[in-house]
Amino acid sequence: MSHFLASVTELFEYTLRDCEDCDMVGVTISDEVNVQDNDIGISFRRKDQITGDSIWSVFEEVAQSNATFNALDKLVMTVHSVKMPIGHD
Repeated sequence: MSHFLASVTELFEYTLRDCEDCDMVGVTISDEVNVQDNDIGISFRRKDQITGDSIWSVFEEVAQSNATFNALDKLVMTVHSVKMPIGHD
C-alpha cells in the first residue's frame, strides 16, 4: 500500500512540476469502467495545501462510496491547475 501511495504522490508531483505553491489545484478521480459512479475529488485549493494523505483519502472515498467499485477497475485521475498571479495569496 505504501508503494501505491508513493507512486500516486510522485505522479501528482510530476504533473504539477511547473506549478507554484500558490497556484490553485483541483483533482477528480473517476471510475472508467463503472461510469455511473460519481466522480470524487479535491476541490480547488493551493498546491501547497494538497498532501499525499489528502490524495489517498480521495481514493478511499472512491472505494467506499461507489457501490460497484472493483479493485481491478481503471481509475482516472484528472488534475486541473490555475496559475495565480505572483504575490497573490
